[in-house]
Amino acid sequence: MSKIALSPAAPPVSESGSGAEGGGCTVYELSRRAQGVEGLHHLVADITREELVDAAIGEVLRQEGHIDVVVNNAGFGISGAIEFTKTEDAKRLFDADFFGMVNVNRAVIPHMRQAGAGRIVNLSSLWRRRLPSRFRPTTPLPRRR
Repeated sequence: MSKIALSPAAPPVSESGSGAEGGGCTVYELSRRAQGVEGLHHLVADITREELVDAAIGEVLRQEGHIDVVVNNAGFGISGAIEFTKTEDAKRLFDADFFGMVNVNRAVIPHMRQAGAGRIVNLSSLWRRRLPSRFRPTTPLPRRR
């Protein structure tokens, strides 16, 4: 039986290369885009919408019968100082980066629990560490001397 991996947004990197069968896993990708990454099983699902995540997880389970690995790596960043960030933009970021992960985990955990096995990998952004301070989402305050 093939291992089944699910990756919202971008696919995980496998030891033997990319592709739907790479690294001994059948890989399903969830994305809002109509077209997915070549070589992967693509399902259209906006992870910020719980009902679409549930439908996508249901489709993988109908086709494969189980999900062994979930890699949550969907998200985006906002550049600029927080005082210039619109509240609706910050809410969109949290909906995708945090609540999207919550929606996927909530949908898949009962199936993994019932199977008695499964792995979930939650990745977060290193955005803040890679950008010069003037482009960070929050501008650091001057240090006291």
